Amino acid sequence: MLETLMEIECTMWTNDAEIYEARDLSNAVLIFPGVGRIDRVTAVNAIREDRQGHAWAEVNFEDERVLDVGPGVALLTYKAHARWNYEKRASSILCSTLYVHPDEAWRIALHQQTQA
Repeated sequence: MLETLMEIECTMWTNDAEIYEARDLSNAVLIFPGVGRIDRVTAVNAIREDRQGHAWAEVNFEDERVLDVGPGVALLTYKAHARWNYEKRASSILCSTLYVHPDEAWRIALHQQTQA
């Protein structure tokens, strides 16, 4: 399960609006440093409207763990070292993503990032 969820998680770091729409539940909660709590629509619109071309230039993961919360529910936690294309240095970020499996695929119900 860890490998599957990390594969999904890696695609989320591409900042692709279509991937966000496909993987996040319609009522997903997303919490980011400097942004706060947003929903899927807000995240997708922000990605589509990004006129400055922000993208992750590098992302590395460590200490990936998954907790099987119950049938069709899993909590993924990890530490990311990530650098935006406009930054000189990477930041360390603690991440948690709550995945649910309501249909044929794992979907994100909650994602939170906290500066490490």
